[in-house]
Amino acid sequence: MKKIIKIGVIIGSIFMIVGCSTHDVSNAIDNTLVATSGNKPPKFFVFSSPYRANGYIMQHGDFTFMMPLTKGEDWSKMDGWNGAYIYGGISVGVEKYREKTRGKVLGYGFNFSSSIGKYGERAQATETRDETYIQMIRKKYQYKKDSKTYYETHGKENYSCIVNEVINPRTSVPGVRTKSYGCYKFNPTKTMYKKVGITLIYTKSPKLPIKYKSLAKEYTYRDLQKRAKRTLDSLYIRDGW
Repeated sequence: MKKIIKIGVIIGSIFMIVGCSTHDVSNAIDNTLVATSGNKPPKFFVFSSPYRANGYIMQHGDFTFMMPLTKGEDWSKMDGWNGAYIYGGISVGVEKYREKTRGKVLGYGFNFSSSIGKYGERAQATETRDETYIQMIRKKYQYKKDSKTYYETHGKENYSCIVNEVINPRTSVPGVRTKSYGCYKFNPTKTMYKKVGITLIYTKSPKLPIKYKSLAKEYTYRDLQKRAKRTLDSLYIRDGW
């Protein structure tokens, strides 16, 4: 089974809403990503405009997808789109940082990872949309009341996906709200699966400075989901088990 590396979650924990110097943040990301990628250096990338970003199709050995919808304001009002591409996953996002401390005040993040395994209970439940299974895993892993779990269909081949969404961010990580998708593709004999995990991360500092209040009205959790639609619709899980 391929190792799943959710690099965006790692990056998010480093960037979290505390203030860090640009140098410290850069070093922390470099060290963390190299450690989780088997000492293989990460490939960072930056988009310079909506034209470049919106026309780009991200390529991975297990899947492809179109970038989330970007707008000119992401560069004029926010700090632009960037990401990291290493073995095991891809992370992209747009953020706004405090001018002096560089602590994140607002941001959208998208994490992508993949895994391969034997077709079993979870894969079967996702394919058949077994509601009993959802209740079982919520009880087993003691999911809190601040989240909900359900099934959806996404991607070019209508993949069955299990979704877990934080619905009350006040009781989770302060200022962070997430929505995660686990989308499955099965081999013809239904003995193996390939899963692509996609996590949307919305960050808004609980101590948002007044100067960013109007910006936060434009960059919302709802807007994040709208921008993610083209990514979910364009997801293609490659064959090969």
